[in-house]
Formats: sequence, structure tokens, C-alpha cells
Amino acid sequence: MNYKVVGPPGTGKTQTLLNKVGEYKEAGTPLDRIGYFAFTRKAAYEARDRLLETYLFLEKKDVKHFRTLHSFAFRYLGLQEENVMQEEHYKIIGEECGLRIKYATYEKNEFNGIFTSNSEYLSLINLASVRNISILDQLDRNEHLGKIERDKLQVVAKHIDDYKNTYQLIDYNDMLNRFINQIQLPEAKVPEFDVIFVDEAQDLSLLQWKMIKALQPHTKDIYIAGDDDQAIFGWAGADVDSFINFDAVEIPLKQSRRVPKIIHQRALLRLDNIKLGRLAKPWNTPTPEEGTLKIFFSIDPINLSKGDWYILARTNDLLKPILKDLRRRGIYFETKDGRSMNESLYRDILNWEAWKKGKELNTIEVQRLLERFDKKLKETEDKLFKLNDLKKEYKLNSQLQWYDAFTAVTPNTKTYIRTMRSNGEDLRLKPRVKVLTLHSSKGGEATNVIILQNQTRNTIKGATKTIMKQDEEQRVWYVGLTRCSKNLFLIRCKDRSKEFKI
Repeated sequence: MNYKVVGPPGTGKTQTLLNKVGEYKEAGTPLDRIGYFAFTRKAAYEARDRLLETYLFLEKKDVKHFRTLHSFAFRYLGLQEENVMQEEHYKIIGEECGLRIKYATYEKNEFNGIFTSNSEYLSLINLASVRNISILDQLDRNEHLGKIERDKLQVVAKHIDDYKNTYQLIDYNDMLNRFINQIQLPEAKVPEFDVIFVDEAQDLSLLQWKMIKALQPHTKDIYIAGDDDQAIFGWAGADVDSFINFDAVEIPLKQSRRVPKIIHQRALLRLDNIKLGRLAKPWNTPTPEEGTLKIFFSIDPINLSKGDWYILARTNDLLKPILKDLRRRGIYFETKDGRSMNESLYRDILNWEAWKKGKELNTIEVQRLLERFDKKLKETEDKLFKLNDLKKEYKLNSQLQWYDAFTAVTPNTKTYIRTMRSNGEDLRLKPRVKVLTLHSSKGGEATNVIILQNQTRNTIKGATKTIMKQDEEQRVWYVGLTRCSKNLFLIRCKDRSKEFKI
């Protein structure tokens, strides 16, 4: 039986799936016969951890099928990282074909198959593969921004195929195709499921949907969850039509637990602009919270000293000035790539301060601490050290504060940490402020959200290429708006021609 859980942002789609997982478990379904697949590794692991919080006697090894579809195929096929195309391989191909490849990579941490490159040739070839169409058919869709030579495109595609064959490599699309083909062999040992859950299904590519259909004969029930209004990965091959047209018993979720009234009204204006088909949601209901919405021309007047925050922009480049400003202010923050301060450095600061007060440190702690002085521990035996034991031998001045003592730490880093501490930032915790692109914010939420309305020229150009692109752009900003649970701040662009009109 097929079921489709649908609902706007904040209605609890993931929790609904997890509740169903619990029901199957309580009914006696073995956990190794429950498959839970999410679009990103982060989402899959967060769902797994939420399940483990409910069933405290379970361990991670008990829920081994909480992963992405690519990760599942990777494990099933017995692949290693060295079997998969990496950035350096594409750069070699680029040199052979006369392409300047600055980057060509998959989202390694997420394992979702999304491929990005500065080369329109590589992006187009990958997109054709994801959509299971020829490269020339993809070229004729006219979705690319740069100039692409038809003959050269075919040459590059052949180079990629030849390279993969020569070195026995596969890309992420080959991975799914190989899985689909292999489980159809008579002798194949196919994982049998009682139930399969698929979260964020609106983001799946046609190839991923093909994999779901290949698994369908090997399970009794399938639950998919998603929201077509949040389908924002069409540029990477996501096929929202497959989600909309999936034949299933619909389970609608009506009440948002996140989006306040005033922000909900603003967000709906984006959906009104969508021209192509979407699922009707007459039951889309905001929270009773009224919410606040304020408009500025700069982030400067906004007090970021308390509360949790999302700062969102259309691209990473537009966020670069924001990152500099947050450092200047002494705000502890996090990006998709990590925290603004090295966590091990802060541990060493705390160890130095505790050491000065008489605390003994173990060998590893001392080794790490001495690196801040450009020194190495001569002794290797595992023991505890007092400061006095090492003061003379390593000429450590115990009277110095860490920022004077740590000679290997840059002055800018020292200033940043001191400012954060003077601001009362608790550096032992996760940062209160997250700085993300609109795409990266998907699936998250914050009490306070700042959205920069700036757009780049390429964004504007790409968003107006086709009606499908125009619709997706509306959805991208809708996703950003609906991350907010209380206070929304819109930052207007001084050059109105480069601004998305929210």
C-alpha cells in the first residue's frame, strides 16, 4: 500500500513518519526490515536520532537503514570512496578537454548525489544523466547560462565515459543505475522490507524515483512525505511531478506548528506566483502566533546578542560581508561548513586557564596545548602534568593570559574570541546564529530569521530562463520565509534591480 504525507512547512511531516515507524516496531516489525530514506544524510541521521530518543534501549547499529538512497546503494554494492569519481578526476578531464575546472564536486557530507561545478559542460552532462535523457536533449532545453558548443559537449561526455571505463570509476548516477540493474538479476540478494519511508520526497530526482520503484516489489508498504511548494532542487534534477503524481492514499497535515500569521501571509504571496501545477492546500493553517515582520536596508540595526537566528541569502557570495560583520561584532556563528571558531582551540584556552589554577592535564591535552606555543612534548608516556612540571623545560610563563601566551594563534582570531567572551557568548554550546543559503536552510527553523533580498546577476538570469525556473525561484524564497517561528527581518537591497521582491 502506498501513502503520501503532505503538508506545508512546520506541520510535522517527519514526526508523522517517525510515529509510523514506531507503530510498525510496536506491531513486531524487525528494525532491519524498516527502510527510512531522506534526501540528505543530515536529515536521515536527525530522524534516526529522534527515534533513538524515543526508544532509549536502541543503538545506532539497530537502525542501519536510516540513510540516503545513494548511501544505501553504495553499501549494497560494496563500494569504497576510491571507486567514485572525485573532483581531481574531473579536473584531469577538464585539462584534457580544454576546460578550466575550478570545482566539480558532489555534496560529500550529505551523500544526496547533488553535483555542482563551475563548468556548464559538466553540470549539463550530469543533469542529463540524472534525468535519464541524452546530453543533446538536455542542451535543447536551454536551461544553461553559458555558451555551450554542441560538438565540444559530445567530446567532453566521451572523455568522461572513457576515463571512468579506464580507471573503473563510477559517479553518483552510475551508482543508482547499477543498484537498479543489479537487484533485478535473478541471483540478486535484495534487501526485503516490510515498510519503506521516504522523507523530503519532492526533492528526489527521476533516477531516485526509479530506485524507489525498483524497491517497491520488495516491500509491503511505502510512505512518502513532502511538500511540492518546497521543491527547490530542480536545478539539480529533482522531479517534483513524480511526487505530485505518486499514486497513494493522501495523509494531509493541516496545522503549522511554526509559521506565524503575518509571515504565513507574506509567504503565500510567493505561492500565488507559481504558474505550473501544484497540489492545492486549502487547509494550510498558520500558528495562532501573530509574529513580527520588520524591514531594513542593513543588518546593522538588528540586535543579535540574544536568541537563536538564521541569516539567509540566495548565494554564499552574498553572505561573505555578513560573515565579516559577525566576526567584527563578536558573534559566535555557524555555517554549512562549520563553526566560526575552532572548538579544539577553545578547549585549549579553557585548559590553559584551568592549568594555571592547579588542574592537572593528561598527555594528549598537554601535547595539544604546547602546539599553541609552537612546541612539542618531549615525553610520550601517558601521565598527568602540573604546570610547574613544564614551566622550566618549555619556558612557559604562567603569568600570561592565553592571548599573550598562545604565540601560534593569529591576532585576528585572538581578538575575535576575546570579543565573543566579553559579549557573553557561551562558546561551549552550539552557536546561536546560523548563516546559510536559502537552499541550505531547508528543513530547519529559528525563532528569528534575517533574509537578504539581494540577488546576483546569474541568479536573476537563471531564474527567468523558463517558467519552471521562475516557479522554482518563488519556492526558494518561500522556503526561506517559512523557516521563521516568530520574528522576520527583511533586508532590502539599495539597488532595487538586484532585489527579489518579497
